[in-house]
Amino acid sequence: MQLESPDEDLPAIQVSLNEFVSAAEQMFTPDQLDNFLRFVLAGRLQHRDKLARIFINARQGASAPPMSQYQLYRDIDSVIGITRDLPFQLPLAIFPLASFRDALTQDNHLKCPLSCPKVRWFSSYVQHFDKHTLKDVIGIPLHRIPNMALGKADRRHITRIFFPQLYRQGQSPAIPPETMTVIYEKCLRPTIVGLNPVDRSRWPITYSTAMNLYRDQKGKFHFGTVDFPSNLLDKLGPKLLEMFQTQDGLHDAFFVHELRGTKGASHHDPSNAGARYAALNAIFHLFDMSLVKPEDWVVDIGLEIQHEGHIDIFHSLDLRCIFSQIQYRIIDDANWQKLVFERYFPPKGGPVAKAPQHFPSASYYRQWKTLVDGLDKDHAEIIHNHLLTQWFHQLYWVPHPESDRMWSTKKGGKEWIMLPPGEPRHCPRIAINARFMGKDMTAVLVGGTH
Repeated sequence: MQLESPDEDLPAIQVSLNEFVSAAEQMFTPDQLDNFLRFVLAGRLQHRDKLARIFINARQGASAPPMSQYQLYRDIDSVIGITRDLPFQLPLAIFPLASFRDALTQDNHLKCPLSCPKVRWFSSYVQHFDKHTLKDVIGIPLHRIPNMALGKADRRHITRIFFPQLYRQGQSPAIPPETMTVIYEKCLRPTIVGLNPVDRSRWPITYSTAMNLYRDQKGKFHFGTVDFPSNLLDKLGPKLLEMFQTQDGLHDAFFVHELRGTKGASHHDPSNAGARYAALNAIFHLFDMSLVKPEDWVVDIGLEIQHEGHIDIFHSLDLRCIFSQIQYRIIDDANWQKLVFERYFPPKGGPVAKAPQHFPSASYYRQWKTLVDGLDKDHAEIIHNHLLTQWFHQLYWVPHPESDRMWSTKKGGKEWIMLPPGEPRHCPRIAINARFMGKDMTAVLVGGTH
């Protein structure tokens, strides 16, 4: 079975940002317009007579400072396990009615081999398939396989059940109501009640009754959980999978455990073996390690490089190493404060765009929002209007923010100055701090100065 776009398995090519832009510029000709659109919009490239998928690594090719000048830290960002059991040493808070918002809908870069039930479960997700032992196996991204939330053992943890036999190419992975009814009435509730009869009254008899129980008069769902004792979890997992095997379309189910949002909770020195061991133990505290098989798990490791006191990029108007073309405006003090600063750092209680772009993805912005949300208005104003303002006024330039986004490349009018000089074009908009545009300070760019 050959999958079609966007599900097909393609060889991956990683390129730097410069390589991506250079290749796109070469393709931007009338006779290669189809290739250009396929490359920049879909990340596809015809390479050596084969179609490949393009991944951009913006850090690739960047020069690093000498090792003596920076500090390296490691952090466990997330942990994902794919198992056929529930290896917890803490009670599992189970959803009688699965929370729709907790189903996996975004790509976590893991795949499921649909047609090979005898293979070792996890090794197939992250390695290339062996053509001798995994013949005809199709790798499907997990988020495209119908799944539902089962429960939580920790605030940042979620366990889901996946049903690969419900997968249909090109169709929504949402599980239809009639199937959810079978899952609840024929599998989930009978298993829970059979293993722990004391909870019988907490589990509505039918799925429709559960829907009514967890929905208020305005039609809004309030998803509750019922704790299942840890000493019975070793029986719950196998029994659930056994019950699924008796229902059409539910066989070959498996569990996916995800520890989400652990960034910052396990900072450690990667060169210190003791620190590495302690960080891993802290993250896996809710699991019974005697049941955890390393081959069933993926740990997402983040590296953080700190170069203390260095943000030189915004302390110079020599932009030759950053841009090949820009359009800029010189912003006076009043507008630097109101138009620029307050968009980057919205004051507490101030207006915020309904659906801002770029800002929510920036770590500084999330940290700022967290900080002001935890302060009263007076303290937030002191930090915003005095401490932070003084620092921001020392920056020579920043991306010129729009009301709803940080970066804009729209072609500007007469108020915008092009570098190199020429007709207005689509390119990054830059805001330049007027206090640094004196006689001895000019904006410099490859191909021209002003």
